[in-house]
Amino acid sequence: MDDLTQIQEAEMVEAQSLLSLDATIKEKIERIEKLREEIRPHKEMLNSYLENDDTYREATALAKKASANKSEVKKRLLGTPQGKDLSSKVETMSSDIKEEEESLSDLLREYQKTTGSSEFEGSDGELRQIVLQARLVRKTNLNRE
Repeated sequence: MDDLTQIQEAEMVEAQSLLSLDATIKEKIERIEKLREEIRPHKEMLNSYLENDDTYREATALAKKASANKSEVKKRLLGTPQGKDLSSKVETMSSDIKEEEESLSDLLREYQKTTGSSEFEGSDGELRQIVLQARLVRKTNLNRE
């Protein structure tokens, strides 16, 4: 078998593998969407079941009242200079953390591509596994009413 034939066969195997992967992904998407449709009426029945219980309705009303009271107190406290200052600092720091995490994610992708390793040893000596997470986000709104 010559080199060209081996390359062609490898490309065919890769193409078949890609087609299989594509089909499997599409099947998973369909299964998830079907399960989401199937769960909808069950959630409605569960909510109806709970709402038909007097004790549950009373507990829900008490919880709403307590939540409203908590929100009023929180709003009042966050309106003070100290509350505004602390809230602003927390918001800024949270934003900084998110930016650093996104930057780290990009660097880890690059590290993994460069080294082929899915592990990274931190400066503290702890070995960490690089976990990349992928998800699908709808770009088109087909089949939606």
